[in-house]
Amino acid sequence: MATMTFSCKSVTKPDDSQVDFGAELIGFDVETMTDGDFDFLRRALYENQIVVIKNQGKLSPRAQCELTRRFDPVAGVYSHGKSIDKRSVLHADLTTIPHQPQVQVIGNGFVEEYEGLSNIRLKHPHHKTFHKNPISSEEDYDYTHFYRWHIDSAMYNLDPPLVTTLLTVKVPEGRRPICRYDDGTDTTLDVPLGTTAFFSGFCLYDVLSEEDKHFVCTSKAEHAPHP
Repeated sequence: MATMTFSCKSVTKPDDSQVDFGAELIGFDVETMTDGDFDFLRRALYENQIVVIKNQGKLSPRAQCELTRRFDPVAGVYSHGKSIDKRSVLHADLTTIPHQPQVQVIGNGFVEEYEGLSNIRLKHPHHKTFHKNPISSEEDYDYTHFYRWHIDSAMYNLDPPLVTTLLTVKVPEGRRPICRYDDGTDTTLDVPLGTTAFFSGFCLYDVLSEEDKHFVCTSKAEHAPHP
């Protein structure tokens, strides 16, 4: 019987952090994982909500798509369908990989070649697209807002995916802007460029009053139409 050479540990958090989710798999290889490896990964994800697997730079778009599909084999499509609709508000932010249209590229700057894409110019989304009161142009270089809270799903005639996967190809270097919450408090967060922040619905539900929990559990949300 083969012996597992990887392990799972909680992600490192600041001493004053109230975050109680997130784990890292050490020594795990997504490209060559066995059925037993996947069972370990699935259990780690469902127990920790977010799993970080480092050193996957050689992971192919095919393997990334297959990994996502293994969590929900009968789904057939991903969160935006087999390809993203050009009418989507996110269409301008994403570039489709030709040979694996379920996988989208997001980033900033010129890319000479990547997975069949040539001479593409990526433009990273800016929070001003969704914020009523964006950071002023004078402060925009040093400060930012969260882009928007969301899950990776079109939410129109498509069910949300069970799992979303993100692969970091190149980490931006340089300055670290300050993210302002601008929620009536002075809360800020020092963030690397290209940060993705994760939010736990479990934690949010736990801090609700019993009245609010009842409201959430007996309510439905209907999204406004978007042409």
